[in-house]
Amino acid sequence: MMDQAPEVPMTQEQVIEQRLVKCGLKAGGISVKYEEDLQSIEVIIGPAARANQGHFECIKDAAAHEIVTFEDGAMYKAYNDYTSEAARPQMLESLTATLRERKLLQGFPERGSFQSLGEFARALEKHAGTKPGAALRVDGDGIVFDPPHEANLPADFAAKYSDLLSVVMFASVRDHISFGFIGNEAVSPDR
Repeated sequence: MMDQAPEVPMTQEQVIEQRLVKCGLKAGGISVKYEEDLQSIEVIIGPAARANQGHFECIKDAAAHEIVTFEDGAMYKAYNDYTSEAARPQMLESLTATLRERKLLQGFPERGSFQSLGEFARALEKHAGTKPGAALRVDGDGIVFDPPHEANLPADFAAKYSDLLSVVMFASVRDHISFGFIGNEAVSPDR
């Protein structure tokens, strides 16, 4: 009787790739590998995978919490929109609980009560106890968190803006408003 070689366990990357193939994607168009700079597995889906929007739920389940990128920009945007919408009820529930706990839910500003997004952003700041115009600004059709830039962050920075960030995140999820942070990318100075 011949000894059989022990079965080698599959890597997480191989498991994800197998799941994606079971979703109906073509293996030749899929790349699944750990990216050190991302500290995560990245799933890259190219046109050769023949993915379509009907695959999105299966792709999301197969990749779990790993990063999914589509080489096709339109598919990438559609997938991100899909996953955002899928997470929306849970996020809204969590943010509602946070605002209720912080006593910020009552009297929450309604987007439809303001003619401009800028007016709404200032109302959100006021609701959170922040001086209107101090940390939020409008960029295109979204709200950007852009607090005063100080050489040394104050010790109470997190406490100072915690309520404001919770308020803006709730509004962005509830009202489908784009919300971002100022980082390394330049954003126009319009207010």
